[in-house]
Amino acid sequence: MLSKYLYGDETRLFLNTNLGCHAKCSYCYLPSLNIELGNVPKRKIEIKNLIESLNNNTEFKKGINGTILSIGCYSECWDAENRDDTIKLINILIEYKNPIQLATKEYINKNDFTKINIDRIKYLHHLSIFISSSTITQYKKYENGTKEPKLRFKSFELKSIYNIPMYLYIKPVLENITIVDIDLYIQVIKQYKIDTIVGDLFTNKGLAYAPIGEKKLFYQNKKNDNNFIKNKFSQYCNVYKYSVEPILKGIANNG
Repeated sequence: MLSKYLYGDETRLFLNTNLGCHAKCSYCYLPSLNIELGNVPKRKIEIKNLIESLNNNTEFKKGINGTILSIGCYSECWDAENRDDTIKLINILIEYKNPIQLATKEYINKNDFTKINIDRIKYLHHLSIFISSSTITQYKKYENGTKEPKLRFKSFELKSIYNIPMYLYIKPVLENITIVDIDLYIQVIKQYKIDTIVGDLFTNKGLAYAPIGEKKLFYQNKKNDNNFIKNKFSQYCNVYKYSVEPILKGIANNG
């Protein structure tokens, strides 16, 4: 079970302060991993125990060119239940100087964000934030329990205030659903001057393993809408397939 709280390899380790999610997105992969959804008892881990496990992990390499630390893949790391733990975790991890990333379907407001020791951020991609959305107009149907997308996207205001790299994280693309809102997404891209990640759906069957799921999750093979959306977005911003790509690119170029 501990492997679900800390999972990955030398390139990237996933850290979870909790297991389970209230959002119940229609495409969620957690049930495939026997992790509960909805109003169920969550399974938190003490931050000190998580940090101890990280420090004892032989895959973990400290420093700017070390392991990327991704917070949350088996829980919503910025909801009311997990937010304080996520902030506490980030404030500890910042001292290691590793690149840190978090993805959320919540709204990150300024008051909460400033609880992070942002004065300790040492370089541009020391902390990167990914605001996730797979649909705008149909979010109630497919992302029930998440924050309304318009509010989620207000998080992007932090980008210019604090010079924090932030990305529109469209993962997964939902066939015949995400594409309906393509013009609305372009408005968001232009308004906040952000780059995007356009990613594949994780399923329990496929040819290529997903980076999480302990070899129980796979990338979906069908990518018709995915490719069209990438090509359309590329007229307005940089488009990536994986969330680590802009981090690695930024560190290689500027740190």
